[in-house]
Amino acid sequence: MTEAELFATAEDAAGRLVAALHAGEATTGSWQDEHVAQSVVNAALNGCLQTLAATEVWGPANRLASGKLWEIAGEWLRRGEMQYRARIKPRGYAGDDILLARMCDHWKCEDPLGRLFDDYFQRHAAPTAVRNRTQVVAEAIVAAVDASAAPVLRVVSVGSGPALDMHRAAEQLTKSQRQRLQLVLLDLDPLALETARGRLEPLLAAEQIITHRENLYRLASRPLSCDISHAQLVACTGFFDYLADEDAANLLRFLWSQVAPQGRLLVFNFAPHNPSRALMEWVANWYLIYRDRPQMLELAHAAGLPPANVEIQAEAVGVDLYLDAVQT
Repeated sequence: MTEAELFATAEDAAGRLVAALHAGEATTGSWQDEHVAQSVVNAALNGCLQTLAATEVWGPANRLASGKLWEIAGEWLRRGEMQYRARIKPRGYAGDDILLARMCDHWKCEDPLGRLFDDYFQRHAAPTAVRNRTQVVAEAIVAAVDASAAPVLRVVSVGSGPALDMHRAAEQLTKSQRQRLQLVLLDLDPLALETARGRLEPLLAAEQIITHRENLYRLASRPLSCDISHAQLVACTGFFDYLADEDAANLLRFLWSQVAPQGRLLVFNFAPHNPSRALMEWVANWYLIYRDRPQMLELAHAAGLPPANVEIQAEAVGVDLYLDAVQT
């Protein structure tokens, strides 16, 4: 497909989206008939995204044509706060801690049409997978506490974001179990770390929560400002989606070296069959590096993880894979 054809397709898809939303606004009393209105929005967005996905233009190659979509339909699309926040990236990146926390909380804005857009966004596979992986890590933390009699149990989150997985785990533990936790949160975003600490402090003593702003891209090649060695659990839920193979292997090798004997490493990466890709890329300019199961295993091999110690699993909807490795 030529660039001119791609732009024409985006313009046509945007025009039909706007026409469908104009008609829907009239037939639903400005979106007050919520049941009918949701059907209208679903059909309008599905039709638009199916047209754009059919171009098979993925990754940053669709960025400029996505701009044409927003030039025509942006007045409507920006009313959906989830998709608009991902698009404008107020923190400089799409999946900031506020957006991820809103995904986990099924948050929707108050604007009548925006609420419908947010509901559409929340029901997509990728936000559902984010909620699922949060629960996977929370359950892993609880399991680590139950399995260990150690007086201090160190849990490390790399790219911790809102730390809702840690918060949910702490809520499930008894007071005496919580007192054994030492949580280490590493993130690029100081505001995310500050918010995460505030979320955890009602459940844990301040000294149990260690937050450090780190350049995660250089984590494997420079001294850390805090100790994460001998961790019973190391989890990285969203950062490998942005790493090229060599950088991903180097970071994986480093994280594996920080895991204590019998400890566990969980590393997540979205798979290429992610059905939310058109929404993420064309609407939000949210680009990931996708890996399938063989690629995840190859990454583990390149990082020197023993094959017998590694499993590749997936959260419940099957679009966010994760490497699950246990030290011996």
